[in-house]
Amino acid sequence: MTEAPTPFHHHGHDTDPANPPADPLTLLAARTDLTDVDFTGLDLRPALRRDPRPRTFTRCTFTEANLRGAHLAEAVFTDCTATAADFTGALLDQARWQGGSAAGAKFTDADCGDLVCDGADLANTKWGGALLADATFTGCRMIGARLTGHRGVGLQLARCNLAVANLNSLSLRGAHLVGIRFTEADLGGADFRDATLEDCRLAEANLRAANFTGADLRGADLGELTIATAAQFRGAVISPSQAAHICTALGLNVIG
Repeated sequence: MTEAPTPFHHHGHDTDPANPPADPLTLLAARTDLTDVDFTGLDLRPALRRDPRPRTFTRCTFTEANLRGAHLAEAVFTDCTATAADFTGALLDQARWQGGSAAGAKFTDADCGDLVCDGADLANTKWGGALLADATFTGCRMIGARLTGHRGVGLQLARCNLAVANLNSLSLRGAHLVGIRFTEADLGGADFRDATLEDCRLAEANLRAANFTGADLRGADLGELTIATAAQFRGAVISPSQAAHICTALGLNVIG
């Protein structure tokens, strides 16, 4: 009976001096299942090019690693750290990111079709030009993320914090958004046509030229409504209490 392979540890005080840990890049080139490996600052592209099989990474560190154009389709990242890593132009089609952090990482022009991110810290990440067709973000911290100019339709967001994020001209047409914080986000020119916003917070967001035609905002916190902000929701479905707030902003008295 063969024994299950033990995880490789790149850093640790309990390593045998007679048997030093293998070089991280050697491990990456040879194995598809990696645990506790530290790739900080390394260029991982040559090792990944040699073997395009899907990788599984658990508690690995990719801080400031070079993954530009890397082949990471169907890769699984569990509780990994990729702070300020560069995934520009990487192939992340059908990849899964569970827990951990990629804060400050660049995903510019990356292929992220069907990407699944669950409970990850993606603060200040950059997604400009990335293909996000049918990508799903659930329970992610996306404060300050830049999602401008992404490609593809079907982006799904649930229970994410997108405060102060740049979502300029983002298309969320027909999306069902649950539990999203858009506080102080830039939603200028965003397309919310026919979308449903449930338990979402739009207070203090920049909604200049956003399109809410046919959007259901009855379950959204629209913040303090003024004449100017009320006009930004033109064409949307709102609740009687929200309508009363708008009337108050217009100086009208509603008597039932």
